[in-house]
Amino acid sequence: MIKSLKALAIGLPIVAATLVAVPGTASADLGQCGRGYFCAWDNDGFKGAFAQWFGNSRNWGDKNMNDRADSVFNNARSSSTVPDNVAVYIHAGYSNMDICVLPGETYDAGMNDNDYSSHQWLHGC
Repeated sequence: MIKSLKALAIGLPIVAATLVAVPGTASADLGQCGRGYFCAWDNDGFKGAFAQWFGNSRNWGDKNMNDRADSVFNNARSSSTVPDNVAVYIHAGYSNMDICVLPGETYDAGMNDNDYSSHQWLHGC
C-alpha cells in the first residue's frame, strides 16, 4: 500500500505537468510553409489560421484569408526564369500594392495587419 501511494505521489505531478504543458490551440510556424510557396497566417508570429499558394491569387477569400493576414513568408525558389518576388495587394484583383516580399523574406510586425486580399508572383516589384 505504501509503495502504491509513493508511486501515485510521484506520478501525479508528472501527469499534471504534462497536462499543463499542452497548448490550448494549435499554432503554425515557418516550417509549415512548403518550399516554393507564398504563405500567410492570421496572427503575428506566424501562428493561427494558415494558407499557402503556389501561384497567384486574385482573391484570398478562396482560402478564407481575405483581410486576415498578420504575417507572411515567401518561401520561393530563386530563379532567373521563374518569378520569385511576391507583390501583396490590399484589395482583391491585384489592386493597391502595399508590400513586396522577396525570396526567403518574412513580414510580421510592421505589416499593415489584416488589410491584404491578393498577391502576384513577379520578377521584381
